[in-house]
Amino acid sequence: MSNQPRIIVIGAGIIGASIAYNLSRRTPNVTILDAAKPGMAASRASYAWMNARPKPPREYHALSRMGLDAWSRLERKLGGEIGITWGGEMRWTTTDEGAAELRDEVALMQSWSYPIRMLPADELRTMEPGLNADPVTAAAYGDAEGHVDNAIAIPGLLGAAIQNGATLKVDTPVDEFIREGNQITGVCTPSEAIEADYVVLAAGYSTKDLAATVGLDYPQIESPGATVVTEPIDPIFQTVACVHTPRDLPEPQMNFRQFPDGRVQVHGGTHFGSIGDDSVEDAEWMLSELEKFLPAIKGVAIDEWRRAMRPMPADGFPIIGFPLATPNLYVATMHSGVTLAAITGELAAMEIIVGARSDVLDPFRYERFSAD
Repeated sequence: MSNQPRIIVIGAGIIGASIAYNLSRRTPNVTILDAAKPGMAASRASYAWMNARPKPPREYHALSRMGLDAWSRLERKLGGEIGITWGGEMRWTTTDEGAAELRDEVALMQSWSYPIRMLPADELRTMEPGLNADPVTAAAYGDAEGHVDNAIAIPGLLGAAIQNGATLKVDTPVDEFIREGNQITGVCTPSEAIEADYVVLAAGYSTKDLAATVGLDYPQIESPGATVVTEPIDPIFQTVACVHTPRDLPEPQMNFRQFPDGRVQVHGGTHFGSIGDDSVEDAEWMLSELEKFLPAIKGVAIDEWRRAMRPMPADGFPIIGFPLATPNLYVATMHSGVTLAAITGELAAMEIIVGARSDVLDPFRYERFSAD
């Protein structure tokens, strides 16, 4: 193997794009394959909130915290043109029980040195006068958080990788892996066979099926995701980057953010499914419910309705690294992909090119599913 290994990255969503960019800084021999167009699956539908709250156990919180720091580094490396909006996240409660839960959560995160604080109700209203937050039994603000516009970040990462010598091939599904024993020596696409010293599998929801072809039983939850994007409106936030509606109210639970072009993206639901993944009527109902908290959204038309299957490992935590059974096939799949994309790219490149093993990733290896 040469000092500049040949590497194939399967998948050009936010995870694959970040890994490809970081690899390309060390070797030009990177080929990126996407079955369709970059960023058009889960990355497109993602709410793309960057956060580490609270994400227990602490090992996962710590990795997510590293993810926020890595996005700041990435922003500097690429000159700031990657679609990040910083400003923090705000939420509040309406019941005494909800307030107690929020205070406990904030106390836990503060004990983990996370920059978050309780927010007096009058300060909440001063910070964001456009919100209808009434009643408020408790509120919190985490100022380290933000969100990413993947439609800017992914092309930015891929463009930088190509400038470094990488090759991008779109509409190029992988049919099978080429194998010699337990080594992956390349892949077959509908038009060609491509040789490689390493293959990165970052194909999102499709990772499970591709992994099965080399004997990896990839545990994955079926988790449909959907977000609604409105037509552009005037700025809705004065201070923060994103808001979560009260979790102690009946459904729908919603999260909303605004792109720099004025469009508002709304997500409602949980890890197990999103409101709006079944019908446009669901999406319209969610927007009508959002009016209770955000009067400015009233009457705004839907511009896009984004749906995708989310890559959700069975226990909810990332799967990152070289499985023992396939020592040169590097897998990277996770929900919270946006939060973890920048740090995953950095650590994956280090593990693949240098051969180092990052101990912060040890809780998230594939082998945890097969351990006795």
